[in-house]
Amino acid sequence: MKRFMIYVLSPEEVRKADNKAINDYHIPATILMENAARSVAETFDTIIKNNKLPIERIAVFCGVGNNGGDGFALARHLVDYGKVDVVWIGEPSKMSYETKLNFDILAGLEINLNHIDSVEQLNSIDWNYDVIFDALIGVGGSENLKGIVVNILERINKIKCLKIAVDIPTGLNAETGNANQNTFRADYTVTMFAVKTGMLLGMGPDYCGKIIVGKLGAPQSIVGSLCRHYIFEKGDILANLPKRKRNSSKFDYGKVQIIAGSALMPGAACLVANSVIKSGAGLVYLFSPKVHSQLLPEVISAELANNSYGSIGFANIDSLLEFSQNMNVIAIGPGLQINNDTEKIVEEIVKNRDKNISIVLDADAITPKLLKSELDKNVLLTPHIGEFARMIEVPREEVATNPLVFAQLWASKLKCNILLKGATTIITNGEKTFLNPFGHPSLATAGSGDVLTGIIASLSAQGCELITAATLGAYIHSKIGEYYEQNYSSRGLTASKMIDLIEIIYHELEKQTKE
Repeated sequence: MKRFMIYVLSPEEVRKADNKAINDYHIPATILMENAARSVAETFDTIIKNNKLPIERIAVFCGVGNNGGDGFALARHLVDYGKVDVVWIGEPSKMSYETKLNFDILAGLEINLNHIDSVEQLNSIDWNYDVIFDALIGVGGSENLKGIVVNILERINKIKCLKIAVDIPTGLNAETGNANQNTFRADYTVTMFAVKTGMLLGMGPDYCGKIIVGKLGAPQSIVGSLCRHYIFEKGDILANLPKRKRNSSKFDYGKVQIIAGSALMPGAACLVANSVIKSGAGLVYLFSPKVHSQLLPEVISAELANNSYGSIGFANIDSLLEFSQNMNVIAIGPGLQINNDTEKIVEEIVKNRDKNISIVLDADAITPKLLKSELDKNVLLTPHIGEFARMIEVPREEVATNPLVFAQLWASKLKCNILLKGATTIITNGEKTFLNPFGHPSLATAGSGDVLTGIIASLSAQGCELITAATLGAYIHSKIGEYYEQNYSSRGLTASKMIDLIEIIYHELEKQTKE
């Protein structure tokens, strides 16, 4: 896999990056704090100049931790922009040396220092600010806020002004994206070292606004050595997209076997198959109890004997396995229905296929029985939260609070790849994880996941490593939603229309490759 990627760090990795910069590279913590403040100030300068914003009154809200230290240092950089108030909370005795140093410097400047330790004192503040900076807690905090900080955030969130978070909005969990109802709602977040996982998950995107990574004057290799989470940049997409050779045939772009659908849900199988062929696979074979009338004629189909549920009967297993041996990819699950026959079919194909053949398991193929199956690096599971919770037999609400940890844990346990769908889709093999934060609300419609399965299976058939195919597929799928909203609406996109838009997204990407 060719890499340009955006790094994403967990809070623990951020702490390690800090320690590495200080202890291995001998960069004093005072310099890191100063550079953090300067990065926020420079970003602020760019924002107000680009938007021609009049600024007269500025407030910097600080705690006594190192995030507060960044805020105290920042206040010093802001004195030429307008009247600066520093509102701070906490015990001075808890300040680190660097935080106390920057706090003490403010005493000699024309900055109003206002220490708050009671709700009554909040009434003495003139809240008519043009811009508010949040440096109250930082990445060490969580959604479990208590005390005066809650009252402060309640007041701040009622004010209409420019709001900028230093490193991360207070009230947002930097790891999970879970958020307090009073979380600081930023227009911009200037974060240090790298984007944090919680900024992309859960409620993170709703509270962070536009995310900008500040420069700390420390080598980027520090982040690279610790990072296990990445976002594909456009360069990654273009570099990893399968290329078409001038002198080639359908046999050069892979063969995909699809086992999907039932008498009640032939449409799901049709959507997968049409998506695979439209995404560039050379040959596509659909095995289903019933073939939908909208199946593209380029798809080679076979109707199988069904069981009493109207789904594929287990009697078909030998012929399905025999056919699979000549395939590059098998896609199984959409519309399959869950019963003893289909569960045994999935189990037998996963177990007895040639292990060099990639297999994409989606929808009804994802059941608790997979936990007892022998999975491998050429297996990809593509559940949404509900399907994933069903598979691992954990309440959906629990999985939803920390999907990243659950996805990584089970990918590692099962020794396979997992793509966990969501507004930010998680793609992981347990060791490295790719995040696709480009999910679009227009994609929230029946059959959307079937189209994604088809795109991924097709990319894998064309030669992509399975985890790369999943990451590319999630990106292309997201871009379909973005394109539809920009040209039509955030409503009305159907899975069938998504398939028609695949070639448009490919065209846009290929055009950029040539530029």
